[in-house]
Amino acid sequence: MSEMASRYDLRARSYGRCWAPVLAPPALGLLDAIGPAVADAPAARLLDAGTGSGTLAIEAVRRWPRVHVTGLDLSGGMLALARAAADAALVAADRDRLSLVEGSITEPEAAGLAPASMDAAVSSFVLHLVPDRRPALAGLRRVLRPGGVLAFVVWAAEGKPWAIEASFEAALAGMLARAGLSAPTPAGVPRAGPIASAAAARDELAEASFTDVEAWEPVLHHSFERAAARALFVEYDRAADLAALAPSLRADVLAAFDAELDLLPNAAFTWDAPLVAARAVRPRNG
Repeated sequence: MSEMASRYDLRARSYGRCWAPVLAPPALGLLDAIGPAVADAPAARLLDAGTGSGTLAIEAVRRWPRVHVTGLDLSGGMLALARAAADAALVAADRDRLSLVEGSITEPEAAGLAPASMDAAVSSFVLHLVPDRRPALAGLRRVLRPGGVLAFVVWAAEGKPWAIEASFEAALAGMLARAGLSAPTPAGVPRAGPIASAAAARDELAEASFTDVEAWEPVLHHSFERAAARALFVEYDRAADLAALAPSLRADVLAAFDAELDLLPNAAFTWDAPLVAARAVRPRNG
């Protein structure tokens, strides 16, 4: 199992609580981008590449009563979350049109997805996480039929609500220094990272042999409640750092973090994050 899959397995429920609601609006916008490719096609097939908690896949099943949706994800923990959400949200007949499969978007064939089997594919907040976007885009291109449509959205820059992150860093560093300990080494795995601009997205898609490429630069606007902002860092984003601390030190860090948050104005909890979204087509002759 990859380190990325292990990370999401471990934090799947926290992701569902803390991140999925924040990311849902721009993710769901992808369905508008690929709508014409699937809305009127009999028994169209749609791939949600990196389905996570299943937000996109479930909404696609609801929106289009003839579409068959496959949600693909590396993390078994995230797929379990998606299955539970689908069981709660969909009636049996609609649930039958949703398949949730463990596997990589770089090698979709290994997960049982046949080449040229999908009319459209969507991917939200995934293509910045892969080690290299080129094989990921190639895998998505292979699974699309000629004329099939891909739409994705990713971050245009790294970042969380910066004032809140600075508050956490200050709390952690202060308590570690008081205890005579050094700061933890940031954990991570190689990843492609954000796409800086719409122009960069167009270039990457053209290099991957997609045509009819469109790209744009939306903004994710989200106003965090204080409790939700705290949970984002404590339960998900920095949960591993906190789990590595002794219980008494962890309690001190959390108390210091709460004190730092109390000093922030309400405006600090509003987040405007730059994104890049794109739509492209696998050419009919290639």
